[in-house]
Amino acid sequence: MNAALLVGINAYPTSPLKGCVNDVSDMAQFLAGKMRFDRDSIHLLTDARATTKTIKDRLEQLVGKAKAGDRILFHYSGHGAQYAERDASGDVSSIHDVICPVDFDWSPDRMIKDTDFASLFRSLPLGVEFNWISDSCHSGDLAREIELALNWAYRVPRLFPTPADMQWRIETAKSKDITPLGFGAPTEHLNGALLAGCASNQTSADAVFSSRYNGAFTFVLIKLLDSGSTKSPLNLLIKTAASQLSELHFSQVPQIRGNPAVAERAFLGTE
Repeated sequence: MNAALLVGINAYPTSPLKGCVNDVSDMAQFLAGKMRFDRDSIHLLTDARATTKTIKDRLEQLVGKAKAGDRILFHYSGHGAQYAERDASGDVSSIHDVICPVDFDWSPDRMIKDTDFASLFRSLPLGVEFNWISDSCHSGDLAREIELALNWAYRVPRLFPTPADMQWRIETAKSKDITPLGFGAPTEHLNGALLAGCASNQTSADAVFSSRYNGAFTFVLIKLLDSGSTKSPLNLLIKTAASQLSELHFSQVPQIRGNPAVAERAFLGTE
């Protein structure tokens, strides 16, 4: 079985983006065409429908139906943020990279944390081929900025503005050398890899390509895959994507996380 959940959010009430729905629409077309996924197996959640509860429910369905030999993809394109937690005594104790559903409001029940993903994806059955794409700020450990560059690219941040109290917590955590918990240590049985648009301390860019908005990472990634890189090892694919983003004057550096063995295989285990 092939299955994909693609989440793209432009319509944030306070910090809208422009390229995220295009990202997942383009990925859906690529999967149905080049990867020969059945259209019924590709599920999109966009804008107002992409709430915390709905994303979690659909992820649980995606994982719950998976069995050995299946290929599944989760693609998230939207805002990312960092969240610092306090323990029972009130001390800052941990920092998380999080994705921001459309109802994100900085409360723990309106975000999806790196540890939530780690817990969910570790429940995948043995032998499932799993790739996860996150085109968001701080995504390297699961993270977009305003700048003008060249004639063809207008870049916008996919970084959710951080309120002053949360920024204080994050800076406090970093002063204690607390780092994001991230995707978690790889396990031998998890055939999973996270392809992240940037490092944990970076932002990912929304940009205009040929008068159309996309995430810079998603645009480059699909272009590479569509041009014949579906059989390249993921670590080489990410290295090539990083090189192309640099040539286009983007500062973000894509990352790969998860089971090291998966990094040696092609996108979704393509043979």
